[in-house]
Amino acid sequence: MKAIRNCLMLLAAGALLMISAPTTEASTFYFGRQVKMICSSGVGGGYDIYSRLLARHIGKHIPGKPLVLSLNMPGAAGVTAAGYLAHNAARDGTELLMIVQTLPMVQVFQSGKQRFDLAAFSWIGNMDDSANVFIADRDSGVATFEDAQRIELVVGSTSPTAIGGILPEVTNKLLGTKFKIVNGYKSGEAIEMALQRGEVKGRAGANWSAMKALRGASVREQEVNVFLQAGLRKEPDLPDVPLLLDLAKDDKTRAALAFYSGMTTLARAIATSPGVPADRIQILRAAFDATLDDPELLAEAKKLNLDLRPLPGAQLQEIVEAMVQTDPALLIR
Repeated sequence: MKAIRNCLMLLAAGALLMISAPTTEASTFYFGRQVKMICSSGVGGGYDIYSRLLARHIGKHIPGKPLVLSLNMPGAAGVTAAGYLAHNAARDGTELLMIVQTLPMVQVFQSGKQRFDLAAFSWIGNMDDSANVFIADRDSGVATFEDAQRIELVVGSTSPTAIGGILPEVTNKLLGTKFKIVNGYKSGEAIEMALQRGEVKGRAGANWSAMKALRGASVREQEVNVFLQAGLRKEPDLPDVPLLLDLAKDDKTRAALAFYSGMTTLARAIATSPGVPADRIQILRAAFDATLDDPELLAEAKKLNLDLRPLPGAQLQEIVEAMVQTDPALLIR
């Protein structure tokens, strides 16, 4: 009986090992292969900086140490790249995509008409959940949220479905601000250039970490005023800047603002295509976690002045699946 019991224990342990550990085939899959790290936006912005940082380091944490190539696929505020991942990308774990954080809203509003289903993607992790901030040129007359309720502020955006188009429209409708939104800029970098030229006087939805990395001098020298932040919590270095959620006057408004604020959990999120074998997803998630704890990556992020607050892939998967099930009526309000 003791021998039988020991045998059963060994079998059980073996079964658990098979469940928790990647198969031999998965562990050797990436040898000699290339992995694409695709960014949904253009070169030079916050998404691009983060995706390239990850691409430079994640390969050494994937068994087989594949070569990781950085690519950009801008278009339609991230919808083009999401459609590619859903229908055209290889379904073998060799193509990763840093998505645009507004895609859950696009999916909810389009009610099945979109070319992708975010819940079907395999989520690898999120690098950072920095708040989206509202900024105004110091000569605009807007230094506080109350100023934005009194004074028209011209803000630049890439499109109505980009975070820079959505957030000022939401605050106009729900909180009485007077943003005039100019859509059509090709990228966040183009909006920054428009700010410098005086074409626009502000920007809504700029990622705070990217803002510090790309316009740190402007922030430090107070060339711009940061007067509102959208996220699930305040940034530690913006304790006196109001949080969008805190401005809601009733529960329905708060629920709507919570959805848009919650998009920060996808601020620098990485996914791979549907249908990738589970053991390869496990390998990619483990590689992501190890990379975000890699001293070399951490040192480079510090040099670039980038915040890193990673979210594991399994947790991110649950968040995305919940977001795309949001009642459209809540957002239509």
